[in-house]
Amino acid sequence: MKHLFFDKPVNLCYHLFSAGIERICYALPERGLLMTADRSNAGIFIERAVRVPSFRMNYEHLHSYVEFFCLKTGSCTYFVNGKEFHLSAGDIFIAAPGESHCTKYEGDVMCERTVIYIDLPVLGEEYLSSHSELIDKFAVSGKILVVKKGMEKIDALLENMLTEKNIPDDYSVENMILLFKQILLWIRRYGIFIYEQVDTSTGLDEDIESVMRMVAEEYAGNITLEDAAARISLSPTYLSKKFRHVTGKTFSEYLNYIRLRQATQMLLTTDDSVTDIATSCGFNSSNYFKDCFKKRFGVSPRTYRNQGKNHNFE
Repeated sequence: MKHLFFDKPVNLCYHLFSAGIERICYALPERGLLMTADRSNAGIFIERAVRVPSFRMNYEHLHSYVEFFCLKTGSCTYFVNGKEFHLSAGDIFIAAPGESHCTKYEGDVMCERTVIYIDLPVLGEEYLSSHSELIDKFAVSGKILVVKKGMEKIDALLENMLTEKNIPDDYSVENMILLFKQILLWIRRYGIFIYEQVDTSTGLDEDIESVMRMVAEEYAGNITLEDAAARISLSPTYLSKKFRHVTGKTFSEYLNYIRLRQATQMLLTTDDSVTDIATSCGFNSSNYFKDCFKKRFGVSPRTYRNQGKNHNFE
């Protein structure tokens, strides 16, 4: 352990990936002390910890790589550049490179979280290019909503990554990278970045987040604006205005956006018929689905599948 003293207090904790070494620098402002520790890695590291609900980081920190945070139990708040993001069990949070952040744990139960620190270039140029629209989202800190089916897959992959870390051999690093790639694929299939279609100047309150979570979980069912309004005890008229103000879309437009987004993934990753995909994504009519799809992407679902092109789902 190295101790370095400064003439004035240091108020940031830095995590740096550099030349295969992770250097962690903990700042103690009241003592003007910076403690650093080096540990070898290959651009990827995973750790799990259980925090008491009263635990809070007393410093902010930033780093040059992505922090992938998965909360299994409890609740917490991420503070990023003056913004607050509230997480509950099952939520995923991305802390983007270069953005100062810290966490505070809350609630009445112990908080278990798993964190992956990843230098994205270790995923390889081909993978980054093939999934550029997903990787680009990691440039902005934000929360990811993943439906239950997807989280079950991700939880299993996290367990496998922890096993590789705790019982390492010559192949562990490569296996960890492969497992993380699979996690990203499940996020691409089932994940919704909470800032998607949100006007960042207006912020995102709990009511709108609850509705977005409802859509993420139940898009395949027959859900309506009235259902969403009743769920959060608001009038449909008020929710409609509030939702459009924050997202820039009506409730039905946003619902179709999520349904079509899921349909594109199913077209590219399954052999299901167009009719079956339409039904699975909540469309009662395959003809209506085809009309919505062509209006959104400019081609029919069948042509989209045959072309196999990546589209930007903003």
